[in-house]
Amino acid sequence: MERSLRDDEGVFRLETVLHPDGRHTLRAFGELDMSTRAEFVHSLDRLASTSDRVTVDLAEVSFMYSGVANAIIDATYVHPGKIAVFAPARSVRMVLDVLGAGGLLIDDFRS
Repeated sequence: MERSLRDDEGVFRLETVLHPDGRHTLRAFGELDMSTRAEFVHSLDRLASTSDRVTVDLAEVSFMYSGVANAIIDATYVHPGKIAVFAPARSVRMVLDVLGAGGLLIDDFRS
């Protein structure tokens, strides 16, 4: 499943990958800013509610608003043990680290 906001500009896109073993991957592309926060949070919550494990793949994210990072952190409290984050970009990792969520980060991810 793929959902896009502002796709005509190529600014933001979400993609959901369902794995046969019950895991899900939520891939984000572009900018995760205030205008895309609600769509991202809704998708993450929906996946975490129905999956044993969700990997949030932020490899293609060029900007992440701290409100989105806080929403990821909040989701880990609602769905304990289910969410991991793959974020190779230094800027995205720094936002999560500053907010105390460095423990969510995984360094190796294969979908």
